[in-house]
Amino acid sequence: MLDFAFRPDRTSVQPVYRQLADSLRDWVETGRLAVGERLPPTRELALTLGVSRNTVTEAYLTLAGLGLVRSHVGQGTFVSALASARPAGRARLRSLPRAAASPPPAARTFAWTGLFALGTRELPISRALREIEDRRVWPFDFRSGQVDGASFPARVLGRACARALASHGPAIAAHRDPFGWPALREQVARGLIARGIRCAAEDVAIVGGAQQALDLVGRVLLDAGDTVVLEQPGYFGASLAFRAHGAHVVGVGVDEEGLRTDELGRLLRARRAKLVYTTPAVQNPTGVVLSEARRRALLELADTHQVPVLEDDYDGELRLEGPSAPALKARDTAGQVIYVATFSKALFSGLRVGYVVAARTLLERLVVSRFVSDFQTSPLLQAALVELLISGALERHVRRVRRLYATRLAALQAALMASMPAGSRFAAPAGGNALWLTLPAGADSDAIATAAREEGIAYDRGDLFFLDGAPQPCLALSFANLTPERIADGVERFGRIVRAHAQPRGEESMSSGDTTSSTRRSLRPSNGASR
Repeated sequence: MLDFAFRPDRTSVQPVYRQLADSLRDWVETGRLAVGERLPPTRELALTLGVSRNTVTEAYLTLAGLGLVRSHVGQGTFVSALASARPAGRARLRSLPRAAASPPPAARTFAWTGLFALGTRELPISRALREIEDRRVWPFDFRSGQVDGASFPARVLGRACARALASHGPAIAAHRDPFGWPALREQVARGLIARGIRCAAEDVAIVGGAQQALDLVGRVLLDAGDTVVLEQPGYFGASLAFRAHGAHVVGVGVDEEGLRTDELGRLLRARRAKLVYTTPAVQNPTGVVLSEARRRALLELADTHQVPVLEDDYDGELRLEGPSAPALKARDTAGQVIYVATFSKALFSGLRVGYVVAARTLLERLVVSRFVSDFQTSPLLQAALVELLISGALERHVRRVRRLYATRLAALQAALMASMPAGSRFAAPAGGNALWLTLPAGADSDAIATAAREEGIAYDRGDLFFLDGAPQPCLALSFANLTPERIADGVERFGRIVRAHAQPRGEESMSSGDTTSSTRRSLRPSNGASR
């Protein structure tokens, strides 16, 4: 018996031999002492535990009386074969007479809420956790953050890991560079040429996914009370990251051309902002692309007001229609744009490998600040990604996923056209794997969500993407992990639910005009939540 953790409580009314018997019994009943295993001699155990030999002897006798051990003269004490068949042993031991114990002190509730840091007191905890904690298997799961299980490149990734270990095993074990695996930084710098970004490996830092990058930027740039500008609707994870650092997050609207730079200009003239966060390639969640004119206007505003721009290119690789526009960072001549991207969307969300391209002065502070929570991203995964990039396997996988998503997006659009009531509006996203849907006027968002869950339909509610968290007549539908048949079935059921909880507008289905550019003019709900 090695490292038997027992410390007698000399203040307890329970005799020490009984305390020891309890501990030994737990070892027997949990299988840590197997049937037939020999217990240490009483003298040896007494010396190890710092108790008298009589105490150990009494404990062994107690266990023998319960049938948990048996003793043989000259051989020792062994766990009995009856031990595993004596579930009542615990109850019998607990029922032995003992001295009356004083009643335990009354329990008090610890005042945690008064100790929380100011930056976390306003976080929408219940809203942030309710979907994450939900582990049910939904028949129609339209929630974001998922991939198609059948297309997951398990074998390709496994071979890449094996090659990385075979080629770089000692280097992986010894890796300590906080900026990331050098070869991966080099591959990222080369690959960014496709996004119009020319940088060196020294301008790249590998991080634990795009979300960690947002947290690090907030940690380095934001003080309590600083203003951060966020698209509305916009990515809720960005709002959480910046609020956690005490920032005051202000929303600017989105339309068919992306971020409303006219609204942004008015805001920046009225108040000092520390950071502007945007998703220009594929706006999260509407899927629109920031227009060329808006890109120029955004960079001009950033230069005029000397405010950095955080460009989150989370889904830039999963473009579904036409070529991608050059990244904002491609036009950045002053080092004012912080570019963040990830490998997780192309492969799977649990990969948690992303990267940041930024001015080196900022990059150094981001890397050092990371030491607060962790030191580096898995060097094995980084080395495996290099194998995927050099072999072209990652590019081939992305092409397959694009085709798959395009097919499923077409199925989702067709299902919405056939099943959703008049007044519903949507527009095809430029990339990614989710579509933004606006419900008919008068639709009861709460009632619809409740009824949908009862039908086994899960989706991301619109209020998740707005700062005030108020119910919104819109929602995001991911088409990544459902077959066209499941998409059609799920949308047909959802359409019936919406009809039952919306004001009557006639029986006609959504017209084809609802999917044209006229739809994009009203991507933002008209309740003022985005202002």
